[in-house]
Amino acid sequence: MCYMLVAGKKATADGSVLVARGCDAPSTEATRTISVPHMKHAKGTKIVIPPSLETKKSPGVVLDQADETLAYTAVVTVANEEYMPLVLGGINECQVSVGASTGGPVKPEVDSLTPWPATAIGDYLMTIALERCKTAREAIEFLGEMSEKYGSRTDNYIVADPEEAWLMEQYQGYHWAAVRIPDECFMVEANSFRITDINPDDSDNYRCDPDLIPFAIKNGLWDPKSGQPFNASRAYGTNEISRPRGDLKTPYYSLHRIWRGISILNPTLKLDPYEPTKEYPMFVKPAKPITVGDMLNLLKDTYQGTELDEYYTQDAAYPTVIDGKSGTYRLSPAWNKSRNIGCPQTITSWVTQSRSWLPNEVGGVFWAGMAACATSPHIPWYCQNTRTPKEYQTANAGTTSEYMENSAYWLYENITNMVNLFFQANSPLVLPVWAAFDNRNFERQTEIEKIALAYAKQEPAKAIAFLTDYSNGIATDAYSLGKEMLVKLYTRIAQLNNPQTLIGYIPVADWEKNKGVY
Repeated sequence: MCYMLVAGKKATADGSVLVARGCDAPSTEATRTISVPHMKHAKGTKIVIPPSLETKKSPGVVLDQADETLAYTAVVTVANEEYMPLVLGGINECQVSVGASTGGPVKPEVDSLTPWPATAIGDYLMTIALERCKTAREAIEFLGEMSEKYGSRTDNYIVADPEEAWLMEQYQGYHWAAVRIPDECFMVEANSFRITDINPDDSDNYRCDPDLIPFAIKNGLWDPKSGQPFNASRAYGTNEISRPRGDLKTPYYSLHRIWRGISILNPTLKLDPYEPTKEYPMFVKPAKPITVGDMLNLLKDTYQGTELDEYYTQDAAYPTVIDGKSGTYRLSPAWNKSRNIGCPQTITSWVTQSRSWLPNEVGGVFWAGMAACATSPHIPWYCQNTRTPKEYQTANAGTTSEYMENSAYWLYENITNMVNLFFQANSPLVLPVWAAFDNRNFERQTEIEKIALAYAKQEPAKAIAFLTDYSNGIATDAYSLGKEMLVKLYTRIAQLNNPQTLIGYIPVADWEKNKGVY
């Protein structure tokens, strides 16, 4: 369950193609940030697709490794060191970025006609695409080829390069479609099918498997005599599903995230959060040019200030105040009834920035966070980065996953937990600090890249080394800041964790002014 958004180069403030993702999963699917070098491989080298983290079953697929693979930097999970890492998002040396999420639910008849193939590769396709694809179109062609050969789940992928971005949807079985994002538009995706019209004759803007439309006609999923154009989402998918949370039935549980994303980036549209058709515009022009910071802010959103914001609503489905007098035990905004965009189970949040007017070693940036977006920093890793700090490579996913000391992921995850368990007391120690940290790095970007470009004119390797040192320095600073932050959080919790205290948290310096409180 994830959230993705993308903006074409004419929809952004500086002409970048931007892609963002919040990857939501069990928090023990701990992440690493790694840089994998450009490599050559011996003839006969094989790739064994690992067991799925969801099903724990192997698809039984063995692929021939490419003779040469591209360097990339990514946030990954690793459940077994013998297998390739599972990329949750990243960017390669050619500024190609890849993100994925669970797609929408297929119709019951589609589920019967094309059940989930045992050989479906799933998210490991992101890893292989970063290794092999030099453009977004190459990535779409590769993903389509793999879907037709080995089958698919109901995943969707956003791929981008410095010139363009594409959305691909898999409809379970062996069917898929892809559409190019218009340069002047953005698009949001939240575990649903979004692709509508498909024109297979327009290969500049659409791609699909050759049987997509014939199969729909043959099995009554679309009637060409209806007078309605073929709509891939309506033919294969449905939005008639309730995402339950406890005993609550919430049919707009995921769709509210689409409504919210569009409404934030273009509030002039005045969309209905309870749109009866359960369909929202796919491609939208933003009200103002979009920045990396805008995308990260959207990934932090909890419907604040809307009718869906239950944080300050006392009669909400989930009561948000346990201690009504002091508010000390007020739960976090994560407890909204509808699914938040910014939720605490996010195990990575990131934005990729691809820029055509800069050399690759400077143009591609992966602004990557580990853990929830609002409670972790976002490190600017450049696309030809050669290393990451040890702390960022320390974490295990899968059934053996547990807390690890000296792990950047677990540091940021613990900060996330401390904020969400004691939100009112602890959020001021975290949210503005990481927001300021990210903003400082946005402000430094132009100056740092000016230096890198000067190095690149002499020798690209010098620019790569400079930017690698810079990114690793930022990562190390963030880790140190996080350690200091956790000390403050633990101290504050120790001060407020007393149900006999009616005034909630007070600074240590004010204790003497409040004699007899305890």
